[in-house]
Amino acid sequence: MSKLNGDILYYIFNDLYYSINRKDKQSLHSCLLVNKLWCEVMIPILWRYPYKYVYNEESLLIIIISHLSDNSIKFLKDKSAIGANFKKQKLTFNYIRFCKYLDDIYYIFSNRSSLLKEEIYKLFISECSSIKSLCMDMLDYPIYQYPGVNISLSNLYELDCNIKEQNFYHELAQICRSIEKIRILIHEHDELDGLVELIEKQKQIKYICISESGENKKIAQALEKHANSIILFSIAVRTSFLYFLFPKLINLQFLKIYDGPLIHSRSNKLFNNMIDESHYDLQILELKYVSLDVVINIIQNTNGNLLKVYITFADDRNKTTKYNQAIHKYCLNIKYVTVYLNIRKYLYKVPTLRRNRYRWDIFNTYKFLSSIKSAPLTLYKQNSITS
Repeated sequence: MSKLNGDILYYIFNDLYYSINRKDKQSLHSCLLVNKLWCEVMIPILWRYPYKYVYNEESLLIIIISHLSDNSIKFLKDKSAIGANFKKQKLTFNYIRFCKYLDDIYYIFSNRSSLLKEEIYKLFISECSSIKSLCMDMLDYPIYQYPGVNISLSNLYELDCNIKEQNFYHELAQICRSIEKIRILIHEHDELDGLVELIEKQKQIKYICISESGENKKIAQALEKHANSIILFSIAVRTSFLYFLFPKLINLQFLKIYDGPLIHSRSNKLFNNMIDESHYDLQILELKYVSLDVVINIIQNTNGNLLKVYITFADDRNKTTKYNQAIHKYCLNIKYVTVYLNIRKYLYKVPTLRRNRYRWDIFNTYKFLSSIKSAPLTLYKQNSITS
């Protein structure tokens, strides 16, 4: 049997890494035991996201600490941040340099001292060649001052912006240009000049998730510069200051709006910004507390590419028929959809209703859905709302 070279193995293992279920992680680890080549190829893949397939968190922590210098180990022992009897393991690889996604790494040492955390974060910054994401806890430390930061964070891909210290974002803006996915928390009266600078300096932001409880026009203006590149826009809002962006998001594929308990004036403003605006690439639409008028308008201005429409807590139920008709007419490729059923008009025909009302209601809903002959062949799941 011919041998596979390292490049081919890498592509095979890489595909396996992204497609396999976490419960099947044993099959990934078994690749390490085949031979030296398989091990050398698989180690960087497994360690790019060190927490994803971890068997034992304590063992992983020991391996990470074993990468620290002798001086750091002595310092941590003197400060009782690690046990006095701790012994470094002999390492076959410099595993830390393969780490890229540090989102969940914090859970391994969440109960440890801040001194230990800081030494570990310094280690990641100095040794990792290309960090793609940071755990939120790292934002509480001055990582922009650590040696090696200009290299390790130069390709940062995503960031959770959940701290108010604006100097952190200002310093990060001097290093990072490749952030594409960003999550923002906005409170009323927040001063976010550092975050605005960071957003403005990125080449192209594609994924935006915002939770806000107050207006910030500078953030909105910074995001506007990325309007052509944004493909996912997810917002949980209490104001309407971001709504002017929607007509400008010409390449949008995923739109999620949680509009809070519906306020009529805000819903009207959303409608006025969405009306007659085409979103031909839109594939996924998830809306909560949004008027059905808005939903219908969005659906009518797509190009039949919608795959999912999920609606909850729409208040204007008198528009349900028009909404259902819009789904039927414009969503030819739909796979998941929320539909509204007026089930009451069928109830009087069922003589056994008083005996088992709930059971009949559920049964009849699915019976009704299964009888829709004109549903697209692509449809595989419905979310039905009865009234």
